[in-house]
Amino acid sequence: MKTVKKIFVDDVVGLVKNYFALVIVIGICFLPALYAWFNIYSNWDPYGNTGALKFAAVSLDKGFTDEDGEYHNQGDTIIENLHENTAVNWQFVDSAEEATAGVYSGEYYAAVVVDEDFTYDMYNVLTEEVDRPTLHFYENQKKNPVATKISDTVVQTLQNNINVAFTEVVVSEVFSNASEFSDEVQAQGGVEKVTKKLKTLSNDLTRYQNALTTIIENDAKLQASLAVAKQDATNIENQAKVSANAIKDTQNVSNQVNVTVNSYSSDVNDVFNIINSKVNNMSSYIDTAAVESNVAKKAEALKNAAITATQIEQLIYSLPKTIGQEKIDDVKNNVLPLLREIQRLYYLLGKDTTEINQAIAELDSIDEKIASSEDKVKTAKEKEEKLKAVDVNTVVAKGADKIDAQIAQAKKNAVGVENIITGDLKNKINSGLNSLSGMLGNTNLLLNNVGETFGNLVVMFSAIDNSVDCANTSLQKTKEAIVYVNGRLIDVVNDVEKASESEKLKVLVNALSGDPEVYGKFFSTPVEVVTEAVYPIENYGSAVAPFYSTLAFWVGALILTAIIKVHPNKAQYPDASQRQLFFGRYALYWILGQLQSIIIVSGDILLLHVQCLHPGLFFLAGSFIATTFTILIYSLVVTWGDAGKALAVVLVVIQIAGSSGTYPIELLPDFFKKVYIFFPFPYAINAIRECLCGLYKLDYLKYIGTLVVFMAVSIVIGLLIKIPFEPINHYMEERMEDTEMM
Repeated sequence: MKTVKKIFVDDVVGLVKNYFALVIVIGICFLPALYAWFNIYSNWDPYGNTGALKFAAVSLDKGFTDEDGEYHNQGDTIIENLHENTAVNWQFVDSAEEATAGVYSGEYYAAVVVDEDFTYDMYNVLTEEVDRPTLHFYENQKKNPVATKISDTVVQTLQNNINVAFTEVVVSEVFSNASEFSDEVQAQGGVEKVTKKLKTLSNDLTRYQNALTTIIENDAKLQASLAVAKQDATNIENQAKVSANAIKDTQNVSNQVNVTVNSYSSDVNDVFNIINSKVNNMSSYIDTAAVESNVAKKAEALKNAAITATQIEQLIYSLPKTIGQEKIDDVKNNVLPLLREIQRLYYLLGKDTTEINQAIAELDSIDEKIASSEDKVKTAKEKEEKLKAVDVNTVVAKGADKIDAQIAQAKKNAVGVENIITGDLKNKINSGLNSLSGMLGNTNLLLNNVGETFGNLVVMFSAIDNSVDCANTSLQKTKEAIVYVNGRLIDVVNDVEKASESEKLKVLVNALSGDPEVYGKFFSTPVEVVTEAVYPIENYGSAVAPFYSTLAFWVGALILTAIIKVHPNKAQYPDASQRQLFFGRYALYWILGQLQSIIIVSGDILLLHVQCLHPGLFFLAGSFIATTFTILIYSLVVTWGDAGKALAVVLVVIQIAGSSGTYPIELLPDFFKKVYIFFPFPYAINAIRECLCGLYKLDYLKYIGTLVVFMAVSIVIGLLIKIPFEPINHYMEERMEDTEMM
């Protein structure tokens, strides 16, 4: 210990006696502090002077005049607001070309251009198919990376403000329309009358809901049948084609024919099931027309029933002749007139009296064509298209008084069709199928025809299934809307009935109305965010002070090893051991490191007024950090000489990039995430943060304790790991001296 003390005293006396060396040492003590202070001060309020950044702005908005004759121009509003915005230096130019040219030339960091249809798109987004309101933003990302981040923040803030205004406009328009209805009710004063109407409307909605449920359930059954029929038709098609090829080279023709006929009969029955499902759908449409109170919707339901009737015709005509069609002609003669009457009922609703004879003649002509044409299915499709072309509005205008009577007649016809389909037609089909095997003249030709027929059926089944699926989607959405509206009506009626006589009107009006502007402001910002800072920090300079102060400690230790030799003169202390020489010279390093620490911490607190909740702990942390860095860098240089100095520089470069001093460690590449815990920077920075912002449990002691571990590792490097490297270091020092430059 005496030798260590002697080496330290000799070093101090040597500095005091040499005025020039003393001045250099004093400068070394202040130089790291200056490095920290300048960096902290430059980052004190980096966004406080953004008002000098030039941003261009121009509005091309033409504006919009609403139904009340009121003119709106959100683009002008945006420009007016920017006139009051001092976050950046807004330059208001006359054209978009001037704004973008300034961005390209570097005169402006960025430019905002409001689209010419901005206001129109904003006010008509719910009523027309318009584009989204567009705000064009141009930024020069080459000019400065930090300015780009600032411009991104500016445009994001601008977009948020516009989004709030947009939501406010849309919601205000919606509630203005709702309020118009409540104003009419309040003016009439008929609360009981309105309540009765609401109940009637609710009952109608309930019936519609039930009707939709029935239709959806029937469609589900139809889709299940279609899936089975489609799979069977596909199997039969493949089987028929294989059998047709196989019988050319086989003697067992009759067995193959029997199998094919049985499968074919089953498939024709599936076609019959589809016909039956179509009849059910036609009846459902007629039932819907019966319960529907809206005349236009009644007519629409009748139209769907008439179109379905033509589809049933097509299916009946598509039955192959080979099942004995002559045996079911009498059934067709009974079914088709009923179907045509259903078609005719709707078709005639849209005709004036003077047009009825012409319309009847037109339909009769189509029927005659169906009876005589070779391509009956195609002709029936022509009638279907003609029915689809009849306008519902024309029916409502010219035949509203006939609709209810025609619905009653249509229901009778539908019942007749259903009875014939499920009775005589089914029996005749079965009879025709039973006699089919005796009518096979050419088995190979028949099987090919069967394969082609069922190939067509597969296509038809797929088309029907797709149509039903699309219809179900629409029906389900409609049902959901009806359920929601009906529930709202029931709540309103219940609230009105529970209220006293004097309060009924008020309750009704309040339930159906509201202040559009209030609703608009609420829905534009429905959630209020209350920010509570945890460990608040006053400014950005205080936030970066831990990083730059820690970096200054390292720079100070590195400068010490660059100026002061790490090895005492062994000739002056011949009896000193390596350990005594190590600690004897390090004592001077430690003292100078502590002086650097005191200057850095004092300047942070007293000169820059960095936020610091625990100044005493800050001084203590600075002492530990200075000790850790000086002993670590001192040991590296003692062990590896100039290579140790280079290693210290490499370590500081890695730690600057990956110590989480500025960017969160989670944002850095995987390499830094894996190695940063093995360096002292993160623990030094976190210890200072605890002092500046506030303590959490024992984190401060944990960070200080980790620094102590680094001290111990440094001593091991300087005393033990140094030993095997001494010959190499001595050789390298001699070679460097030989260069007379190093």
